Amino acid sequence: MFKSKEIRWFSQTEEKQITQWFNDHGLDFATTDARTDFYLPLPEKKDMGVKLREGNIEAKCRTSIPKIGKLTDHAEGYFEEWVKWSFNVNKDDPLSESIIKEKKYSWIEVYKERVGRKLTKDEKGKTKWLSIKDRIPFGCQVEYTRILIKGQQWFTFGLEWFGNEYLEFDLKIAIEILGVSSLKKEKSMGYAEFLNMNFREIQS
Repeated sequence: MFKSKEIRWFSQTEEKQITQWFNDHGLDFATTDARTDFYLPLPEKKDMGVKLREGNIEAKCRTSIPKIGKLTDHAEGYFEEWVKWSFNVNKDDPLSESIIKEKKYSWIEVYKERVGRKLTKDEKGKTKWLSIKDRIPFGCQVEYTRILIKGQQWFTFGLEWFGNEYLEFDLKIAIEILGVSSLKKEKSMGYAEFLNMNFREIQS
């Protein structure tokens, strides 16, 4: 079981300030490892998600009412708390094979190109940045993802706090990353709600 606190926004417009911040740290959509996730259609479900990802099934449930807050004067959204369970899937599992390769059962195919970094503390209590691939006991993952769904391109920026210790996020870091990027609360939500709002026709 994996607990997290998250805030996320979706937009069809790329925020150049965010892209540039990652570029300045050697991260680019063109060179990142892309992947494709498959989401189970769950009509009207904003607080639950199930996805097939790289040999795993992940089930995710929101555990509290979203709380509105700000990262900067220009970035307002909803903080959400989640619990996630992950289960391995056999490589020759017939159901996952039919979903991924034969596109059966109308699971929502989401192609992702993600750049990201993790923020944590060292032994002296000083914050430090690590690769998104590093496994650490607690911290905050900062990511920006370009996604493609049914021919539509979207972008999503998100922060995810994880682990038993909560890492305070310095607002100066948020300002450095976002600048004056306008992230509105109406565009702030988790993947489950986003897919329900924008791809209902897939779920019918």
